[in-house]
Amino acid sequence: MEEKDYINDIDNERADAACARLSEQSRSLIINLFEKGLILVNGKEVKKSAKLKAGDKIHITFPDEEMPDLTPKNIPFDIIIDKENYAIINKPAGLTVHPAPGNYSDTLVNALLYTFVIEDEDNDFRPGIVHRLDKDTSGLMIIAKNAEYRMKLSELFLHRNITKKYYAICQGTPAFLEKRIEAPIGRDKYNRQKMAIRDDGKMAVSHFKVIEKYKRAFLAEVTIFTGRTHQIRVHAASMGHALIGDTLYGGKELYGFKRQALHSAFLEFHEPDTNELISISLQLPEDMLSLQNNLKKEGQNG
Repeated sequence: MEEKDYINDIDNERADAACARLSEQSRSLIINLFEKGLILVNGKEVKKSAKLKAGDKIHITFPDEEMPDLTPKNIPFDIIIDKENYAIINKPAGLTVHPAPGNYSDTLVNALLYTFVIEDEDNDFRPGIVHRLDKDTSGLMIIAKNAEYRMKLSELFLHRNITKKYYAICQGTPAFLEKRIEAPIGRDKYNRQKMAIRDDGKMAVSHFKVIEKYKRAFLAEVTIFTGRTHQIRVHAASMGHALIGDTLYGGKELYGFKRQALHSAFLEFHEPDTNELISISLQLPEDMLSLQNNLKKEGQNG
């Protein structure tokens, strides 16, 4: 059981919304805690719909959660490389990487446990996971098959010895051919589902290179030099060029495209044990190809 205290900083905000924002927990979890009487405001129980004032003191008790056992599940994905200590896979869009409250069975981790033998018991609910992609981002991921190799791969990421490039289809007409963005990213103050550029955030560096222009969008190759949550999505939106389909950051659902148009397309690194250069690239997935073809039919610029 864990207890935490917060000071509300916004007037006239619903209690459940304020608690979710300040604690960075889901609204559904916070509502459940209200129903159990585990949230106090100024030392008293209040309704979840109560309006709070700036300066109100919030006390939240988080009960220990009993985690279910992870179960393997036959969820299809493409294997690009399969070696003794690691694999490189193509994660489909729509697949969450690791289990979390509300979804313990339909994740990439469940699929990995069905497909590979992974000896990584110390990694809690993320066996094999070295890095992650957002649920609706597709593309290349490196999977470790044991704890020792996970640590070695993690060192490569830590020291930025892995090159990662993405394809992104962004809305609007760019005034640049290449652009480097260095802007710190942190949790959005008002919406815990979002990230934002914040002075107190962690530095994030992305390089956008325009590959092809259309009338109201463009295809970019994006190289990231850090691995912050939603990094490309936040940086693209900060330029006024949110990813198509990324409604969380202001993107439009053109041609019915309902996910962020983002694909992890390139990985390059030297194997930790052999120093062999591994270089893998993917083309656009079918849904992004269809979007690209529809945009091309509108006409191209430049």
